[in-house]
Parts: sequence; C-alpha cells; structure tokens
Amino acid sequence: MAAGGTAAAKEHGHPKEKVYVVVALWLALITGLEITISYIKMPDAAKIVALVLLSVIKFAAVVGYFMHLKFDNPTLRKPFITGIILAGAVYTIVLLAFTLHSNVAPK
Repeated sequence: MAAGGTAAAKEHGHPKEKVYVVVALWLALITGLEITISYIKMPDAAKIVALVLLSVIKFAAVVGYFMHLKFDNPTLRKPFITGIILAGAVYTIVLLAFTLHSNVAPK
C-alpha cells in the first residue's frame, strides 16, 4: 500500500472529495437552469431540446463521476454506453410509432 492513501484509490486515480462537491454544485446549477427553462415562454420544441440536452449532460456527469465510470477501464465502459444508446434508440422508435400512428394531429 502506498503512503498517503489506499492502494485502491491510487490504482484507479479517483479524485478528491472536492471534485465531487464541485460536480454536485454544477448539477444543482443545471437543475436550476432546467427549472428556469420550464417557466420561460418559448416554443415547445426548443424547450424539449434544451431540457433533453441538459438532462444528457447531467446523466453523463452522474455516471462519469458518482458511478466512477470515468475512472474505470474502457472495456467496462463500452457495454454501458452501448446499452444507453440502444435504450435511447428504442425509446425514440416507440415514441415515433405512437406519434405517427395516433389519431390526434400533432401540435
């Protein structure tokens, strides 16, 4: 074991607690921005795009830092990222199927 920390911490190169606090503050800031956007009068499409983009950023930060995926072996990252992309594709296909085959005209 190395001096000044555990062997596991040195091996994976995890950041100090300060980094996690900074990431949490950024997440809180993005959440506040999302709430602000939800109250702003703007076209629905622009609002949805902005909120989805901010959600993707928050998701990446949580997964990367708090689930330690950023610090893991890239071999372990690939199945996770593949699953997320597949889930997003299936969600989009189902959403489009329901939208295109509904009896209600889109706004």
